[in-house]
Amino acid sequence: MKGVRTTARTVRVGFDGICSTVDESAMDWSRTPAMFNYRIEDGVLTGGLGLSAASGFYPSGQGLRITYPALPEGADVRHIFHYRRRSQGAYDDRLVIGTSEGAIYYTSVFAQDVWHAVEGYTLQGDASAVSYNYGGRDVLLMCSEGSSFAVLDDASVKAITSAPRFTSVTVHNERVYGTVRGESEQLWFSDDFDPENWTVSGDEAGYISFQDECGDALAAVSFLGYLYIFREHGIYRLTAYGDQSEFVLKKLFTATGRIYKHTIVLCGDRIMFLTDEGIFAFDGYSASPAVKEFPDFSYPEGCRAAYHGGAYWISCVTDIGELGQGAYTANAIVRCDLRDGSLAMLAGEDIVAMCAVRSHTADDIVFAVDGSDGCRLASVAEDGLVFGVPTKKIYRTPYNDLFSSAFKTVKDVTLTTRFPAELRVKTDGVEHVFEIPASDAPQTIFVGRSGVKIGLELRSSSGLCYITQPVVRLEIAAGR
Repeated sequence: MKGVRTTARTVRVGFDGICSTVDESAMDWSRTPAMFNYRIEDGVLTGGLGLSAASGFYPSGQGLRITYPALPEGADVRHIFHYRRRSQGAYDDRLVIGTSEGAIYYTSVFAQDVWHAVEGYTLQGDASAVSYNYGGRDVLLMCSEGSSFAVLDDASVKAITSAPRFTSVTVHNERVYGTVRGESEQLWFSDDFDPENWTVSGDEAGYISFQDECGDALAAVSFLGYLYIFREHGIYRLTAYGDQSEFVLKKLFTATGRIYKHTIVLCGDRIMFLTDEGIFAFDGYSASPAVKEFPDFSYPEGCRAAYHGGAYWISCVTDIGELGQGAYTANAIVRCDLRDGSLAMLAGEDIVAMCAVRSHTADDIVFAVDGSDGCRLASVAEDGLVFGVPTKKIYRTPYNDLFSSAFKTVKDVTLTTRFPAELRVKTDGVEHVFEIPASDAPQTIFVGRSGVKIGLELRSSSGLCYITQPVVRLEIAAGR
């Protein structure tokens, strides 16, 4: 740039999280339009989420884990349920899976075990389940769009053919409540203490009809002594104690966009759910946006959510660029920390089911992951590895002109990385790659590339990472 007056400028790349609501041409470099498989901790990029072989727990609570057995041969998992159970005074919880063929298996959460097939019943289509103490016995109530409502008691299952075909079930004040296939604007409830009695009468079972435009009844959640009924465009509160003649129904919230069924999750002191307007939190009285920035979900109907470790976990399909080649049920897991609102994403794995497991010494979230070698069950790891293989990690600044049409030269970039990393500098559509060795000391990488539009990427193929905020030195041509 000989003979051209220039001014020097220094830009620090901030790690303030994802921004999806502003076009990157109008963003400064404090936030990112795309971050995959890194995690931001104390202003530093670290290794991010990973997955390891799913494991159960010893009831003694000594921190030891018991690896779950390999899945039955050919088992294509589509549902995971936690069956809370005690037997002879001891914890005997089960992990229950349903396959795409409708087969059901279970294994122990608290003991070394094998997979046991449940005979005489199949679970077809979109499924739901809830634990329930019935007549002093711990059972798992199961339903799906294509199967009869059923009671799983230990290893035996009983189909309740007199019950409607439920799409979701829950338990509240000793009654079972279910949304019904083909009756989109009804919520059914069982007789007191009897999930097998669905005879409609004034003192047994019955149903509630909705006569407005809020759409399908999606799910019901027992919370703060009430039953909250989520519909496609609203939330209702049902006061339901004993005598059904005293039930009181009140509409509390109307959603402008659609509420998505499988994202409705009780998260401690709030209920979280996804709508067309974003992720909301409901406190029993009102709902409000809970997460300011999150990735755009390409197929929100397919999102699934769970609560674990103070965070709202959602599996989704989103744009993950080069990491997302092929067909996926869900190509990413997003963890929304409810304490500080921060996000972390694991991208590039096919997540087909998820379930939180919390009971006694167990506190876990279990995923079913499809891969070239079949389906596997996984627990969350914090080491940036998926079954021992490092994830591919990408952090990208906005690619823009930094609010100036002037010609810019990226002189150099200074950062500290304790593990090998790769810096990519993009100038007017041309990408330049620089390998950075591991060091505990700051390193300056000479770049010397020019353009009007510029952007940076930080990449890593290590499990563990530690990358500080880069400082970029620019020379900007005057008079433009």
